Amino acid sequence: MNRIPVADAHVDVLMKLLNPDIRFHSDHPELAANYASLQQGGVATQVFALFVEPKWDPATQLYAVLREIDAFYEQIASLASIRAIRTREDLRMARQQQQLAALLSLEGAGCLRGSVEVLRILHHLGVRGVGLTWNDANELADGCGELRGGGLTRAGRDVLREMQHLSMWIDLAHLHDAGVRDVLRLTDGPVMASHANARAVHAHRRNLTDDTIREIIRRQGWIGLTFEARFVAEGQVRIDDVFRHLDHILELGGQHHVGFGSDFDGTSNDIVGLTASRDYAPFAQQVLDRYGRELGSAVLFGNFEAFLQRQLPP
Repeated sequence: MNRIPVADAHVDVLMKLLNPDIRFHSDHPELAANYASLQQGGVATQVFALFVEPKWDPATQLYAVLREIDAFYEQIASLASIRAIRTREDLRMARQQQQLAALLSLEGAGCLRGSVEVLRILHHLGVRGVGLTWNDANELADGCGELRGGGLTRAGRDVLREMQHLSMWIDLAHLHDAGVRDVLRLTDGPVMASHANARAVHAHRRNLTDDTIREIIRRQGWIGLTFEARFVAEGQVRIDDVFRHLDHILELGGQHHVGFGSDFDGTSNDIVGLTASRDYAPFAQQVLDRYGRELGSAVLFGNFEAFLQRQLPP
């Protein structure tokens, strides 16, 4: 049986590459999603998140984001077996050449300072998705950890409008419920959550309500289940606990709209058997054994591939 490819919508490799002692192509112990690990795991699509410390001032944040973009093109997309993806044509070429499809997303848009001009510059540099916040508040919206619980600001609405114009995907991960409601009210197209689980299964603020999950499905969006143990279950978390979240989303009708966004290199609490990209190889077999080849391959790869086909420009 040929191995099913894997799509992963979120790793935090780039923030670690700001350390000059850590290189993508080396097997550094602090890098869970390095080149060798992705290859061993059978990862065919990888979204690399641009994340910087929200407590930094916006100018420092933007400088760090630009350095991470440089690391992406110098250390990752420069490899012959990897292709940077900006368009559907790039994705087609990556499949034709059997290259790993690598994409950029922005996790927490505080570096924009509410500027659509900076957003457009990042889009020109290849960024194709944006999560408006991390856990805290910024100029655009409140994150899920902000006690005030506000929705989108005027600047946030401007950025959201420009994202739609640029065909950038809207990432609901980390956004406060009030902001999620604003995004769903102000848009009518696909939205996604790159790394979040089901709140009905585990009541963590970072997880999605059933209403949000149903709306993502209705809009032909996509949800990436994440391997941060705190968002999966209490106590020692195992792979079966991840499957509980997957089963729930499938019960809500998500057969074509769910996959994985591991958060490797960004997790602080590991799941037994899911600590690095290389673990996707045995995990993928467990998915196939549990759900069958057709549904299993859709969850592992096909659903996110279809989302990219819907979302990326030609």
